[in-house]
Amino acid sequence: MKKKVWSSIAAAALILGGAYGIGEVKGGTAAAAASVQSQSKTLIGVSKAEEIALKAAPGQVESIDLDKKLSGTYYDVEIRQAKQEMDVRVDAYTGKVISVRKETDDDDDDNYEVAATAPSGTLITAAKAAAVASASVKGTVAEIDLDRDNGGAVYEVEIRNGRVSTEVGVDAYTAKIVYTDVDSDDDDD
Repeated sequence: MKKKVWSSIAAAALILGGAYGIGEVKGGTAAAAASVQSQSKTLIGVSKAEEIALKAAPGQVESIDLDKKLSGTYYDVEIRQAKQEMDVRVDAYTGKVISVRKETDDDDDDNYEVAATAPSGTLITAAKAAAVASASVKGTVAEIDLDRDNGGAVYEVEIRNGRVSTEVGVDAYTAKIVYTDVDSDDDDD
């Protein structure tokens, strides 16, 4: 009788252990395949994302953010139009437009008459600002924001390289670098 019980326990342990092992191998294989697949993908880049977003919603690009969420990786492009702002999400790998939405925040701080007080000249594109910043700092462009103050305009370009984040200020009219601010994840501030 004891022999049958021990045989049954051993058989059950073997079956459960085998099923667990097979599940782990399948899970490991799927994870490895997903990892290889994601490594083979390349980002379309800020320039292409800006071009695609402007076709979906013409206007002045105010910001571009590279967002990584569980649902996927995309560029969130904020575009200023005559009397409103639009948010366009572009898949960071395929270039497909995910969504186009009218900005719904009712902030009174939006000044749509900026063009009347801006210096004469044409703003460079966000993609041009990203290219200028990338030429001086190596890494991936993670965020671009157009900051308008006191009649001037500066693109604030955030570039990430490992644990180091560098913000490069690019004059939005002359395309010249006006400042560089390096911040490491190891810093205490």
